[in-house]
Amino acid sequence: MSWILAQADTVSFTDNQTLDKWEIPFGPWMDQAVDWVDNNLQTVLDIVEWPFRTLIDLVVRDFLVDLSWVWVVLGMGLIAALVRNVKVGVFVAVALTICGILGNAYWLETARTIGFIGVAVVLCVLIGIPMGVAAGRIDGLWKVTRPVLDGMQVIHSFVYMLPFIFFWGIGEVSATMVTMIFALPPLIRLTNLGIRQVPGDVVEAARAHGAPEWRVLFDVQLPLARPAIMTGINQTLLLAISMLGIAAIMGAGGLGRLLFRALSNQSVALGTSAGLAFFLVAVVLDRMSQREDTDTGNLFQRIRLAWAHRRDPEALLPDEDVVVDYQPLERHEPIGATERLGMGITLVGGALAVVAPFLSWVGESGLISAHGRRADEDLPGMVMSGLDGSGGSFFGMVVLAMGVFVVLSVVKVFLRPGRGARWLSVDGALLAGMVALITAGAFVLTNPSPLALEPTIEIGVWIAVFGGALATVGGFLWIRVAPHSPLHPLRADVSTGRLIGAGIAVLLIVAGAFSAWSFDGRADVVITPELEAEIAELEEKARLNPADAAVIANDIANLINQAQATDAVVIDGFSDRGAQFAIWTLVLGAIGMGTTVVGAGVFGTEDRRLWISNTITAGLGSGIAAIAFAWVFTFIRNADSNFISGIGSFLTMMGGLFLLASTMSVMREFRRAKVYDDEPVDEDTAKRPAAEEQVEELV
Repeated sequence: MSWILAQADTVSFTDNQTLDKWEIPFGPWMDQAVDWVDNNLQTVLDIVEWPFRTLIDLVVRDFLVDLSWVWVVLGMGLIAALVRNVKVGVFVAVALTICGILGNAYWLETARTIGFIGVAVVLCVLIGIPMGVAAGRIDGLWKVTRPVLDGMQVIHSFVYMLPFIFFWGIGEVSATMVTMIFALPPLIRLTNLGIRQVPGDVVEAARAHGAPEWRVLFDVQLPLARPAIMTGINQTLLLAISMLGIAAIMGAGGLGRLLFRALSNQSVALGTSAGLAFFLVAVVLDRMSQREDTDTGNLFQRIRLAWAHRRDPEALLPDEDVVVDYQPLERHEPIGATERLGMGITLVGGALAVVAPFLSWVGESGLISAHGRRADEDLPGMVMSGLDGSGGSFFGMVVLAMGVFVVLSVVKVFLRPGRGARWLSVDGALLAGMVALITAGAFVLTNPSPLALEPTIEIGVWIAVFGGALATVGGFLWIRVAPHSPLHPLRADVSTGRLIGAGIAVLLIVAGAFSAWSFDGRADVVITPELEAEIAELEEKARLNPADAAVIANDIANLINQAQATDAVVIDGFSDRGAQFAIWTLVLGAIGMGTTVVGAGVFGTEDRRLWISNTITAGLGSGIAAIAFAWVFTFIRNADSNFISGIGSFLTMMGGLFLLASTMSVMREFRRAKVYDDEPVDEDTAKRPAAEEQVEELV
């Protein structure tokens, strides 16, 4: 009692400082507990760490990082094609290729990111699906598991990352553990839900047929629960992606570390490049893990929904009632004689576009490449093909790709009208023919480098232009008579959304035209007479004082580097020192805006007029993007050091893609028309119980 009174004499009981006198030593208790675990349970910690450490070493350090980027791209593309479809496989390969050509440093972190997420998701699957199955079949286990899952997602990751750091330190192992804890609950919840939603009559029918419990599980419940399980895996993957920033804070490698470094150093270049790679990897993994019927929505929306429904991922499952839909026999419209004429012309044009890049395109000097490489300014007596780095380069490659697309479209429609890939059709052929024509035409109209020997335009380019023109004319004749119709009724009013989208696209194209298409920071360009005199003076000092030669050489290098960084020549889209592509992209953009006005329904909403107008707009937008794309990648492939393409080409490319995107809502609606045959349907077969049919298929 006297002690309490003594305390009260020094500090009032109502004073906040009194709390220091009654402080509960919770922190020291935990410190003691951690020390005890570290000293006495190290074997247990090593056992827990072993699968994480082993998988990270095998998958990331010893495999993906050491493997050639080409094999990783091909492997991921093949996996995507097998688990999803060929379109997704091609997208995966292209997206990862873009991550690679950002640079070797970005590719290594991309590989680490793929490996890190792969390890986390694999461990979640190994733990989550068995736990979800057990919880779905045992009510008592689910009652215990559910509050644990709630706690795993209610508690912020910053809280439970601390014990993992205390026990396993900073690095990829503890980061993987935290990621798994955060991303695991949706998989358990949805697996449990999928097992419980299997119709009871189907399960009882399987048991009535004499199936043991293990067959009921593996042949009935798991196959019918597969959509929910796959949705759970996708949600787990999305949440794992959202944790990459936390993993970077915990010392894990990958693109998250580059983003964290960019934020710390306020580096725009590092942040944007790493952000692009991060976005592409996230989209790739998301697309690979989706179900076929949920391939909708952009990545940011899907991650937002996954985060918002961490505690109730069941809400993300679509309502799936068993509906038996019986349709009369149907077939697509046959190919008529008038349609064959347009197809034939298109096929000839596509074939010429395929052959043209293998022929001679330019001689005496590089028409495009000479803008960025001194060695290509003077090539007397040499003739380059459309695929050579000093010839057509990526302009020829684009023409070749479009020619192949045109040929495949015509052949596919001829052999299987109305079936197969959607875009291998008449509108896809017209679009590809226009891109081939625009790309080859832009190459012919290129303003050559003023420092280069006057180049000669060879026969291959003219064949490419003629082939693209022929494919465009044939495609236009074909699309006018092709029996296509929309799947759903089109809007009967003017589409302001398409007009706004095209307007944004044109603004980007205009901004790109007046922005830098290239930066020339080569030494012979940036070294002015004044700088050259200063360098000569320093060289003279080095000659007179050999002991200071190394320091003076470093000073000279710094002067040159500073000049290259600050005095690089900026060449916009209209400059006579550049290719002057801005002239043609602006013309194409203006025409595209005009066709958008027609395609938006300003002059009428007749279906075929809207379809043809939007297809032409799509071809113009794709052609604009192809010009900028070929320009950029020609110099990525073949340019002197310190010569790079500029933001203007990127803005132009985005403008072309925006113009293309503004047409997709109309173009994807159109399919080849169908004719129906009225034949009787076997009603006895149509009325068979759904449960009985499912059991016969599964058991």
